[in-house]
Amino acid sequence: MLHRLDYSVAKVAAGAVVLAVSLLFLGCRAYHIGNQGLFSSQVRTVGVSIVGNETWRRGYGERLTEALVREIENRTPYKVVPASRADTELRISIVGEDKSVTFQNDWADPRELSLGMTIKADWLDRRTMELRQSQEIDLDSEALCISVSTPLIAEAGQSNATSSQILMERLARHIVGMMETAW
Repeated sequence: MLHRLDYSVAKVAAGAVVLAVSLLFLGCRAYHIGNQGLFSSQVRTVGVSIVGNETWRRGYGERLTEALVREIENRTPYKVVPASRADTELRISIVGEDKSVTFQNDWADPRELSLGMTIKADWLDRRTMELRQSQEIDLDSEALCISVSTPLIAEAGQSNATSSQILMERLARHIVGMMETAW
């Protein structure tokens, strides 16, 4: 009799465990593993035009385009394709570049500089021709303006080229962050 009671308790316990595991999986069925939950599932492809450059520095547009394509391919489920075949299109323009002294020695020699850049970014849905944004940003224009800066310390081995490359990578991360869906 006692053995039969142990068997029915074990049976009820096993049923409770199966029920709990089933409820756990049903509750998490909409959860996505990886970056798929951060980005819209309605978009599959992104067209990235060559970044326009309104500054006097040559090559910035091409370098930002390369960093942006790399960041989109690495961080998102989207595929970068020519703009004519894409679901959405990124249109970006560098509108400002700034280099300023943040620290100088007693003889007025610059020891630390700050390199900054401002861009204007539009993310357009080519199917509806609407502006797509993942964040609520109240701007006068329909473009998102992003400004980023990075230090340039010559004594540490940094140059204008290395600092501007760090800047391009930061800008690319910001732009891809703009493409995330709202929580």
